[in-house]
Amino acid sequence: MHLDLKPLSECRVLVVDDEEVSRITLLTLLGEHYTVEALVDGNQVIPYCERQKPDLILMDVNMPGVCGLDVCKTLKSREDLADIPVVFVTATFDLDAQNACWEAGATDFISKPVAASTLIHRTRNHLENKLHVDQLLKLTFRDSLTELYNRHYLNVEIESVIKQAVRSQEPIGVLMMDLDYFKAYNDHYGHQQGDQCLRQVAACITNTIRRPQDIAIRYGGEEFLVVLPFTNEEGVSCVAQQILDAVAQQNIAHEKSPLNRVSISIGGVCCTNAHEYSLFQLISIADKALYNAKHEGKNQSRISLV
Repeated sequence: MHLDLKPLSECRVLVVDDEEVSRITLLTLLGEHYTVEALVDGNQVIPYCERQKPDLILMDVNMPGVCGLDVCKTLKSREDLADIPVVFVTATFDLDAQNACWEAGATDFISKPVAASTLIHRTRNHLENKLHVDQLLKLTFRDSLTELYNRHYLNVEIESVIKQAVRSQEPIGVLMMDLDYFKAYNDHYGHQQGDQCLRQVAACITNTIRRPQDIAIRYGGEEFLVVLPFTNEEGVSCVAQQILDAVAQQNIAHEKSPLNRVSISIGGVCCTNAHEYSLFQLISIADKALYNAKHEGKNQSRISLV
C-alpha cells in the first residue's frame, strides 16, 4: 500500500535538556534535517506540546524541577499527546534506569555521550514509524471526502470522552447537523459539486471548533456530529451559532433553497449529568432537537439540556 507521507524535512523534533552542551549537540546534528526546537526545563514540555505538537521528543532524564520520566508519564496519560514518541537521551544507563524509562512510556533511549550516527539513524527511524502510524490511523478513522473523523472512530474511541466527563464532573455537549435541501442540491448541481459542498461545510466546522478535545465526525451523507467535552449550555449554543454563521458566510449558491444558498440545521444537547447517559443516548437527544430545528424552518439550531 502506498502511503502519502509528509517529507521527513517537515517533521518537528523537540529537544529537552538542561545541559547546554548536550542541547547544542543535538540541535547541530539534527537541525539540518528537521525543524528542531529546544527547551531547558521539563515544566515547559506540556504547554509546548499543547501549542505545537512535535513529531518526536528527545529528552534528558535528570533535569532540575520535574524530571524527564515524570514528563513522559504525563504525556502518556494525555489522550491528545500520548502518541508523541519520547526518546530519552541519558548518561545513566544501568538496568534500573532502563526499566524506569520503559515504565514511563519511552519509545527508546540513547546513551550520552551521543554518537552522531546513532542519533541520526534512530531519529529518522522513529520519525518514519510515526509518520506511517499517523497515516494508517488517518486511513482507519478519517472520512476520505471531508477528512473529518468517521463513524468507525465514533464507535471505537468516543465513549472514553463520556468517561472523562464523568470523572471530572464536567458537562458535555453534542451537536447533530444536517444540510438543508441537500438532495435537491445534488439533483440540481450534480454529485461532484455536492461533494465539494460537503468539503466546504466540513471545513467550516473544523475551523469553528478549535480546542484539541473537540471532535468533528461525518456521521453519514450530509450529516455531521460534533462532540464538545467540558462545555456548558451557553458554550454549546455558541458553537452551534458560529457554525451556522460560518456556513452562511461561505454563501454557497443553492437555487433550490428558499435562501438561494446552502444552509445547515443543528440540533444539540448539553448534558450536565454525564454518568446518567451514554454517548449514543446523547446523540439520540441531539437528533430529536435537529428534527425540531428542521420542522420549525431550517437554518437554525435547537439545544436541549439534560
